[in-house]
Amino acid sequence: MRELSSAGRLAAWGSAALSGMVSPDDAADEVCGPRDAAHRVLGLPGETGAVNLPYALARLRSLGVTGLRLVLPRPGDAAGLPGPPDFNQRAVGRGEAVLTVGGPSLGLLDETRGTWSVHPVAPDLRTPLALRDAYRLLCDAMRDGADVLSRLDVARWEPAAAEVLAARSRAVRPALPMATDPEAHHTVEQALRITAIVELARAGDGASVSVNEMAARAQVLRELDRAARRALEAACSAPPAVA
Repeated sequence: MRELSSAGRLAAWGSAALSGMVSPDDAADEVCGPRDAAHRVLGLPGETGAVNLPYALARLRSLGVTGLRLVLPRPGDAAGLPGPPDFNQRAVGRGEAVLTVGGPSLGLLDETRGTWSVHPVAPDLRTPLALRDAYRLLCDAMRDGADVLSRLDVARWEPAAAEVLAARSRAVRPALPMATDPEAHHTVEQALRITAIVELARAGDGASVSVNEMAARAQVLRELDRAARRALEAACSAPPAVA
C-alpha cells in the first residue's frame, strides 16, 4: 500500500497543530513517521538558521497562518501552484509542495528527507477544490476508466489491483489526524490505493497490442492519476472537524 507523502503529512498534521487540535510536538512526530529523523525547516521568516518542526509550526501560527494546503503538481499540470515561476518549477520537479493558508504567503518544499525550505510565494486567490467535489471526480475517473483497463489489461491488471486492495487491511497508522472529517480519511485511503494501482499499471503495457489501445490505456491512467492527486490534495488540506 502506498503511503502518504511527507508533504501530505505536513499539510494534514501541520494544519491540525495550527488549529490547536494537536500539539506541535505530536504533529511533528506524525510528519516524521517511524523512519525519518527529526525534520528541520530553513528560511522561516524572522529566523536566521534551521529550526525544528515543532518550533516552525508554532512560529507560523504566531505569523497568522491558520492552515496548510497540499499541492501535487506534475510536468504539464501545475494546478494549485501560485508562483513565482521559479518556485513552481522547483515544486513540479519535486512533485509536491505545501502552501500556507492565512498569514504571509509561503511555500514549503521538501529539499531532502527531513529538511524543508520556506519560500515567499504569490498570494493565491483561487478557491481550492472542495473535498466532496474532489472525491466525486475520483469516483467518476474510476468508473470511466474501469472498463478500459479491464479490457486492455485482462489477467495482468486484476492480480495487481487485487494485491494492492488487499493491502488496505495491513495499514496500522492513520494517515490523517483523527479530528479530520471522516470523508477525508476515506478519500485519502481510496486515492492512495488508486495511485498505487496506477504505478503498477504503468510498469508495463498490460494486454494492449495496438498503438490505439496503448494510447487509450495511457490516457485512462493519466486521468486516474490526476483525479487521485486532486483527491489527496483536498483531503490533506481539509480543516480539522470542529468538535
